[in-house]
Amino acid sequence: MMVKRQIPVLYVVDDLRACEGAYHFLQKSGEMSLDYAFSTEEAKEMLYKNEYHVIVCEYHLNGTDGVSFLDDLRSQGERIPFIIVGDDTEGVIIEAINRGADFFLNRGENRFQFYVELSLTIKRAARKYDASARQQQEEGQRRSHMSVFPSPKGAADEKDILIQEVHHRVKNNLQLISSILKMHSYRTSDPETREILEDCRNRIASMALIHEYLYRSDNLVTIRMAEYVPRLAQNLSSQKPCGMENVKITARCDPAISLDIDTCIPCGIIINELITNALKYGFAQGESGEIIVSIDPYRRGLARLRVSESGGSAKKFDVNMEGGETLGMQLVKNLTIQIDGKYTVSEEGDLTFSIVFPYTE
Repeated sequence: MMVKRQIPVLYVVDDLRACEGAYHFLQKSGEMSLDYAFSTEEAKEMLYKNEYHVIVCEYHLNGTDGVSFLDDLRSQGERIPFIIVGDDTEGVIIEAINRGADFFLNRGENRFQFYVELSLTIKRAARKYDASARQQQEEGQRRSHMSVFPSPKGAADEKDILIQEVHHRVKNNLQLISSILKMHSYRTSDPETREILEDCRNRIASMALIHEYLYRSDNLVTIRMAEYVPRLAQNLSSQKPCGMENVKITARCDPAISLDIDTCIPCGIIINELITNALKYGFAQGESGEIIVSIDPYRRGLARLRVSESGGSAKKFDVNMEGGETLGMQLVKNLTIQIDGKYTVSEEGDLTFSIVFPYTE
């Protein structure tokens, strides 16, 4: 039986209570191994002696702050994913992300919720570390090969690297916007406002996923829907409203379908809106059901995107595209026009929303 590898985490903190909480909620799960540093100098020594895949650092530290420590590490070439935990002030979030923090978490008042979110963020950061390590290894092998066998493609390869860096920066900027929206959602006590902010964050996430895909992909022109859509569905599944835990979101995409970025971004937002609408209006609290997303070839030069809702007994979402509908459905209408598509709605059996649009095979 294969033993699951623990995530090695360095937690830089000057508050023993935070250590106790981290141990109780994180380390006892067995999924990660935490070492604690009680000063930035001690943290540097531990980084020199040990290998860590994630650094968690409090923003407020005795005599300094987490961003200054991050600056110090980045100036020395250290690229370990860095999570800053701090206040929910907009200036702090912007400063942290602009200075190179990979994630920012607001501690908030709900201790349990904070550690659940911290655990999920550490896992995301660990996946980022693993992906970066693989990319560096492949890049080293590629450069080694090029040094032995010089290629006229050298200039083109450098251009690709620059384009990948642009996608990486766009993804980081979108993450910054998402963090600011999340901060405002924590501050508001109005459920409707919080819902609007969360909807905006999901739309941004659907775009950020594409730029992350292109940043990590060898193909900088098209995105394979069989890879992108399941990740988008997984993200939306993790954001399901309370009471929708029994609603399953399934992605079924033809591996042959790849779209350029100008078509993929509208399709991603369309999928986001239709799934969000189905979760809001298609199912009763606690009801079981399934939302299925698919993209497959339709006819020559055409692809078909479908989102169907199975098992829901509640009021169906408004599919009248001519006026009076929600902002989400207005977006679906406008983006369908943008990709030169045509939509149809079938309410025979399962409610199915279909969009046929042109694509290059």
